[in-house]
Amino acid sequence: MDIRWLQDFLALAELRSFTRAAEFRSLSQAAFSRRMQSLEHWVGAELVRKGSQPVQLTEAGAQFREEARGTVDRLLEARASARASLFETRTQIRLAMPSVLARSDFRRVMEGLPLAKDLSFAVIVGTTAEVTARFIAGDADLLIAHDSPALPSHERMLQLDRLVLRRDRFRPYAAAGRGDFGFPGTRQQPFPLIGYGMRAYFGQLQEELLSRTGIRSSHRLVVQCDMSDILREAIAAGYGIGWLPESAVGGETGLVPVGGPEWELPMEICAFRPHRSPSALLGRVWAALAAEAG
Repeated sequence: MDIRWLQDFLALAELRSFTRAAEFRSLSQAAFSRRMQSLEHWVGAELVRKGSQPVQLTEAGAQFREEARGTVDRLLEARASARASLFETRTQIRLAMPSVLARSDFRRVMEGLPLAKDLSFAVIVGTTAEVTARFIAGDADLLIAHDSPALPSHERMLQLDRLVLRRDRFRPYAAAGRGDFGFPGTRQQPFPLIGYGMRAYFGQLQEELLSRTGIRSSHRLVVQCDMSDILREAIAAGYGIGWLPESAVGGETGLVPVGGPEWELPMEICAFRPHRSPSALLGRVWAALAAEAG
């Protein structure tokens, strides 16, 4: 039995959707379903009511959920305890950051930290969903990522220390000099969308904006990718309109915002750490980040 199966099950029980749970766990739906089947086979009972929308747990599943949550918590606490002595002497902080923030904010973060001979960083990058999943799994000591009130936070993220580093916005952009492509489009003339896949964190924000009640839009997908850096290049090349964090655009003069405030979402760039961290070194880093954030 793999502890990741339990974490998959807990994500499904919380999000009540195979699609959203698979996205959060950075898995394809097929792989996620196989892992759930493996867990049910190991347990010897059905945990999820077949065909229920939203997902509903069976009586056995509801009972198992409580045991699974406690088991995962105890295992992660046991691992943290076992690593405590290592933390006391370790000089490296494992920092997880989405690639879009590593590009725009890594230098900003490093410049705000005190120089010390006993401090070094191992940086883990990927999509927001990937690095968040690795952080929750215990593969990183510190996570810096976007957080938006438009999306519910994973239950485990609510149990962490959270520090707002700065504000950001998620808004649509087009290449300078190319116009707005008729944004937000009509059924007869949909605008060309440079978009994220639904597994991406920003893909869920994009879908939230495109599906808002009372706001009509019509688009045709031209380029799709989970990585903001790739979409940024496609937008700058004039292929269409796409949403980006304002921090990812920075001083780029080749991109201009389009649409009004109804097409934007507020975000925060936040740092997360375990509530009970055994690392004094991480405590120093956290204090420096808090001082820099003001």
